[in-house]
Amino acid sequence: MKCLLISALLGAIAFVSNAYAALDFELTSDNRANWLNEDKFGMFIHWGLYAEPARGEWVMCTEKIPVEKYKLLAAKFNPVKFDAKEWVRIAKDAGMKYIVITSKHHDGFALFDSQASDYTLVKASPFHRNAIQEIKEACDEAGIKLGLYYSHAKDWYHKGGEPLYNWSEPCTPEDRQHYLDTIALPQVKEIASKYRPALIWFDTPQMMTPEIARKFSDTVRAASPETLINSRLLRSGASIVGLSREDRDVLRDVGVDYLSFRDREIPEASPWPYWESCMTLNDSWGYTETDHNWKTPQRVIHQLLEVVSKGGTFLLNVGPTAEGEIPPPSVDTLKKTGEWLKINGEAVFGVHPTPFKIAGVPSQDFLARKAEMEKKAAETGSVGGHLNVERDYAWIATGKGNKIFITLFDWPAEDFQLENFDFEIKDCYLLSDPQSQLQSTVENKKLNVKIPSRPAGDMPSVLCLVMGQ
Repeated sequence: MKCLLISALLGAIAFVSNAYAALDFELTSDNRANWLNEDKFGMFIHWGLYAEPARGEWVMCTEKIPVEKYKLLAAKFNPVKFDAKEWVRIAKDAGMKYIVITSKHHDGFALFDSQASDYTLVKASPFHRNAIQEIKEACDEAGIKLGLYYSHAKDWYHKGGEPLYNWSEPCTPEDRQHYLDTIALPQVKEIASKYRPALIWFDTPQMMTPEIARKFSDTVRAASPETLINSRLLRSGASIVGLSREDRDVLRDVGVDYLSFRDREIPEASPWPYWESCMTLNDSWGYTETDHNWKTPQRVIHQLLEVVSKGGTFLLNVGPTAEGEIPPPSVDTLKKTGEWLKINGEAVFGVHPTPFKIAGVPSQDFLARKAEMEKKAAETGSVGGHLNVERDYAWIATGKGNKIFITLFDWPAEDFQLENFDFEIKDCYLLSDPQSQLQSTVENKKLNVKIPSRPAGDMPSVLCLVMGQ
């Protein structure tokens, strides 16, 4: 088999990222969003009443469950196994630097104590505890940042939060305004002032306008000036790819700090210097009892590296059970991911894109799902929905300071080679064995590294190239 040849997109490396050269605004050292580009990896948590039926967080909508019936779930929601410190420990052991949890999802049920509504974990359930306060305290103790998801424009419980209240009664503009004034804006003020979150993760901005969005961002800034605000304050994740300069100007004007792309989507590039991809560990956000399509640690690492190599931040979801436990398969994958990051985290945290790239190919899992979707469409005549492409890469490069990291997902059969490389190599080794001192040469702008005949294990290996001065 021939040596693995790696072609650079550019003929030279710059150790300060040039990934944002086409943007109409620049990174600055005092931007409150800079920590995203350092921390890179966070835990998303979807948890609420929907864990009881265990059919996903949209179950109230997809099954058109009446408000009177759905709210009965609150009377039985008693997650006695919930342990905020354990959840935070799982995230920290996974190498995650921040947590984002659903303080209120679309079903309108809040996990915090609220003066604006009694439909909360504290007041409407037998649990009578403030989960957000407990997670805040556990995060502070562990040195983990806390972010709060809040569904500001979609609410199936409170009248005015959905065009058809209780799936049948049309809501008036007055109903909508009443919901915003008495539920959404007051609760955003509560979570911003009480918990001072690192970010507020707004979602599903139906019927939002820049004027309304500005009311939310002004509310956040007045209570917690350093709290980040994502783009779903005003624009859905599906509308982020291809943002025009005018679109970006509007987002900046209403107070947005970073972009949230479509669920489970890793974009080719971002029109904004701060951005995030959110991903599930299986095929569900909220706990779904029948969903056992768990990602392997290798797939998680693969997607994490793809995101950070493009300049983004990776938010990986878990869906705890109604008892308050993170499913064991999630914990196992996160544990193994964290073990890998303890050795190879230098290739992930605080890194920037490099000019060295190769085209990914659709993964076999993606191709199988695509074929199944097309088969069903042919049989039923229906048009399939959006399917995010999962790609495989033989390797992915990231950079930091005077180092280039090559994470190898396919072990080369022979020497590792990198073309269009015109720099002196001071040192070369595997992060898993810093004393390895691999032999490297550069001739005719081609780097050649002699590597072991086989990897040390079944997890990706990371080659570290240290540039000379």
